[in-house]
Amino acid sequence: MSVAEMKLAAINEITKIDDELVLKSVLEHLTNLSIQKTDHTYNLSQHFEAISQQYGAVLEKLAK
Repeated sequence: MSVAEMKLAAINEITKIDDELVLKSVLEHLTNLSIQKTDHTYNLSQHFEAISQQYGAVLEKLAK
């Protein structure tokens, strides 16, 4: 299936949805994917604390 065909299939499936909350969720997800695709800069320092808590032992082993 080509990209164009997948886009049409996705649009066809979206048109079948009548639930407003589901549509909002789908739209938010698509918007987030679009933003992530265009924003390739990552600032890991702002997430350092959470990363170090979750992967502290792994990071320590890598440092050795």
